[in-house]
Amino acid sequence: MEIYVTDDRLGGYFRRYQLALRMMSHGARTQTVVEWSKLTRDQLVTQRRRWGFAPEDRQRGPAPSAFHVFFRSRRHRGDAALFAALCHNAGAIIARLDDGQRPRFEPNLENGERFCDALETFREWAPEAELDFEHAMQLARGVVEGVHVTLGWCSDCRAIMLFEGTRRVYANCGFCRPDRETSAREERDERVVQDDEEPKPERDPDHVPERESGARCGDLKEKRNEEAQEHQSGAQGADERRQHRKDG
Repeated sequence: MEIYVTDDRLGGYFRRYQLALRMMSHGARTQTVVEWSKLTRDQLVTQRRRWGFAPEDRQRGPAPSAFHVFFRSRRHRGDAALFAALCHNAGAIIARLDDGQRPRFEPNLENGERFCDALETFREWAPEAELDFEHAMQLARGVVEGVHVTLGWCSDCRAIMLFEGTRRVYANCGFCRPDRETSAREERDERVVQDDEEPKPERDPDHVPERESGARCGDLKEKRNEEAQEHQSGAQGADERRQHRKDG
C-alpha cells in the first residue's frame, strides 16, 4: 500500500524533521538546528535519542566569528571559495557578484535544504577539506553580508575566488599563472621606473678622475723624455759637425 501526503502542513512537518536530521548529522549546534528547522529544543532532544546520536556528535559553545581561518593557506582559501560558489549556484545564498540581485541568506526550510545540498556536494568534491558545518554557515553569512569576506574573480583566469574584506584590487587565485605578455610588460615598466629613479651623476668638465689623471701624467712624462732624447741627440750631432770642420 502506498501513502501519499497531500497536506502541505504535514509535508512541511516531515521536511523540518528531515532537515534537522541532516544538520545534526553534519555536526550542527542545537541553536542552529532550532533556527533553521523551527523545531523546539525538547523535540530535538527526543529525536537525538530516537536516532541514536551520541552527546559528542554535536558541536557545543558559541558560533565561530573569526574569518581569518578561511585565509590560513591557499588550500583553505580555495575550499572556502568553492563552497561559497556552490551555495550561490544552489540558491541557498545570493552573494554580491555584481548581478544586480539583493544579497540574502534567510534561515528557512528551503534555504536550509539547499545549504545542506551544497555542503554535501562540497564534501564529495573535497573530502579532505577542513570546513565543518558551523564554519560553513559562518562563511555563507559573511559572503552575503559582504563586509569581512566577498566573492570575486581572479584577475588572470577569471575563476571565482574569495577576497578578504571589501577591497577589489588585482588578485591571483594562486592556482594559475599570470599572462606572459602582462608579466613581461609589468617587468619592463618596473625596470624603466627604476632607471628613472636612479639618475646618473653629472660629470664636471674640470674634474679629472683619479685613473685618468694618472694616465695623463704618465703620458706627459714620456713625452718629455722623448723631447729630451731628441735634444741630446741633436746636440751630439752639432758637436760632431764642428769637430769635423776643425779636423778638415
